[in-house]
Amino acid sequence: MSSTAKPTKNIEIFFSYSHKDQRFRDQLETHLSLLKREGYVSSWHDRKIGAGEEWAGQIDDHLNTAQIILLLISADFMASEYCYSKELKRAMERHSAGEASVIPVILRHCDWHTAPFGKLQALPTDGKPILSWSIRDDAYLNIVTNIRKAVEELSNNSEVLPQAKSSKDDTPNRTLEQWLDMGQIYFNQWDFERALAAYEQAIRLDPNNAYAYHRKGHSLRRLNRLYEALSAYKQAIRLDPNNFEFYYGKGRVLEAMERYEEAVTAFDLAIRLDPNFSGQYNFKGVTLYHLKRYEEALAAFEQTIVLEPNYPNIYINKGIVLQDLKRYEEALDAFDKAIRTDPTDATAYNGKGLALYSLKRYEEALDAFDLAIHLEPDYATAYKNKGSALEGLGRLEEAKRAYKRALQLES
Repeated sequence: MSSTAKPTKNIEIFFSYSHKDQRFRDQLETHLSLLKREGYVSSWHDRKIGAGEEWAGQIDDHLNTAQIILLLISADFMASEYCYSKELKRAMERHSAGEASVIPVILRHCDWHTAPFGKLQALPTDGKPILSWSIRDDAYLNIVTNIRKAVEELSNNSEVLPQAKSSKDDTPNRTLEQWLDMGQIYFNQWDFERALAAYEQAIRLDPNNAYAYHRKGHSLRRLNRLYEALSAYKQAIRLDPNNFEFYYGKGRVLEAMERYEEAVTAFDLAIRLDPNFSGQYNFKGVTLYHLKRYEEALAAFEQTIVLEPNYPNIYINKGIVLQDLKRYEEALDAFDKAIRTDPTDATAYNGKGLALYSLKRYEEALDAFDLAIHLEPDYATAYKNKGSALEGLGRLEEAKRAYKRALQLES
């Protein structure tokens, strides 16, 4: 079979979920698009039942034949009699019999560890709920990467996902372009060690390839090997001093190393080379915020919004810096925009609560903190801020309980 061959039969993925979590299912299905286009998987859920079709029979048919069953876990899933007692029971029976692979996907914080699926490997990694990720796309990428691995394991054909394999036999014959492609594939699968090894092979073939050093630096940064990453980016810049991505990458490493002045310089050089990339303005703003240069940070966030109004967390970043500038009404507006962009982001509600608290609108602040806690029940900072709002309202016993809960979560 050639390296581009497709499986003769794709693997069906069954979604078991509460309808209250449909937005998560939609997002996950979107992130599975490449696997579908490649012909490796198809997906099924109850919204695909046609008008007039017998719904229970359709669900049973697919639940009994799907090779991968995704359990989208939240308090609503656990509370659903049909999800928990019907679909989960049958899924675990098939998993125990070796007929299907059951994968729990944790959407929101809830009590799930002692459930029948509690000993299975949950996604995202370590069972960190999707809502706890500051960048949600990273959570979905983590999930899809692991689903891709599960598809590979389920297939009887070792070449079903050839791009995820490496063959020792053909290693010496790979070209520079193949090593660069392999590095990108491994990187996209969050396998940064193998990505790094691939980029080092590319450098072995062409020691003057600036892009290979750039990707090596990117992999090293994700492995938190920051000094090595910085060295790789410096080499990329020596080889090609006119590529804005290299300075942007260098800036990201310097920011992670808390060398903020140098990071700002790197981001400014990237902006000079290409003023139209939104990411460099955002991270320049973050770095300026660390330096307490709040007005400049705000200007950088504003430019990010001009270039990409839906940039992840940008309105939260803007709201935080406005809060520190004591421009509370503007901060409130920024957090409201963040909530409209993503109404499931607990950080945005916590920021809104802080702005309302600063405006002495304690009841509204309390509502915002409660919403943050509803979305993320282990959010210690939101409990601490809730205590402050309750104290402002003179509800001292309730404030004590909120502070106590914050301390419990922090310990």
